[in-house]
Amino acid sequence: MIYANLFYWSANQYVIQRTLGVKNLAEGQKGVLVSGFYKLLVPVFMLIPGVIAFHLYGDSLRSVDLAYPALISEILPGYLSGFFLAVLLGAVFSSFNSILNSAATLFALDIYKPRINPEANDQKLISVSKWFGTLLAIVSLFISPMLMNASEGLWDLIRRFTGFFNIPIIVIVLVGIFTKFVPAIAAKVIIVFHVITYYMLVWGADQLFGFTVPIHFIHIYAILFVIEVTLMLVIGRIKPRKYVYQFKTVPKVEMIPWKYALPISVILLSAVAIAYVTFSPAGLAYKNGIVSPVYWTIIGGIIIITAAIS
Repeated sequence: MIYANLFYWSANQYVIQRTLGVKNLAEGQKGVLVSGFYKLLVPVFMLIPGVIAFHLYGDSLRSVDLAYPALISEILPGYLSGFFLAVLLGAVFSSFNSILNSAATLFALDIYKPRINPEANDQKLISVSKWFGTLLAIVSLFISPMLMNASEGLWDLIRRFTGFFNIPIIVIVLVGIFTKFVPAIAAKVIIVFHVITYYMLVWGADQLFGFTVPIHFIHIYAILFVIEVTLMLVIGRIKPRKYVYQFKTVPKVEMIPWKYALPISVILLSAVAIAYVTFSPAGLAYKNGIVSPVYWTIIGGIIIITAAIS
């Protein structure tokens, strides 16, 4: 989960495009940290309703995707159904538009301009982005009905498919940050290696040979992460770059960091730790009462450490 979240928060164009568009570094840091605090509400908005639905319906629902709609239809007053649908569709379309914009941006700047039309100006790139986004939206509309056949739910299917690219991308980013001699061919090798290996472990072994690999796909993330980092370092050792890589930055905005970025980051990390402990067997999942006897000791320790570091 750590590796998947590292990719999502630091290398996913769908997420970081908002940060890349800020007017200066300080504003970007503020936006990231504020969104991190909002993310702490996920257990309240997503996980607790799921637990409630499980206790109400058990395994009686045809798909886990029906848990939330069934809960809403039973609990929410009828006169608020339309309002709730509007809110839900607004959230869905917001995410959908963000994904289309991200894909169109990547196509225009990473494929069209460098490989198809190097002389394209900004107006041409915007036009190409619009056409590509429209085409992608149409394709998505035809593919989306097939998602109803996802046996273990849409969320699980999406997480499995993101495994094709999240781990190799974050491996390349981290190795690129912490090393200076690993050549570009190493990145290309692990991309091909990951796509083939991940497919075989998650789907291919069952479809082609009739046996299932008894490892959860999240654990496969971790296994492949370690293997691919090692593989890149080995390639870098066997065939290192001729010259030390030097990162050259040409900032177009003010790069003065926000003076409260570090203490707020520490507070945010502490809040994540508190949320984890709260929903763990030491907290609300404690079987013999509301919380365990050590719960408040742990929370107090986290607060004291946070105050000392900040």
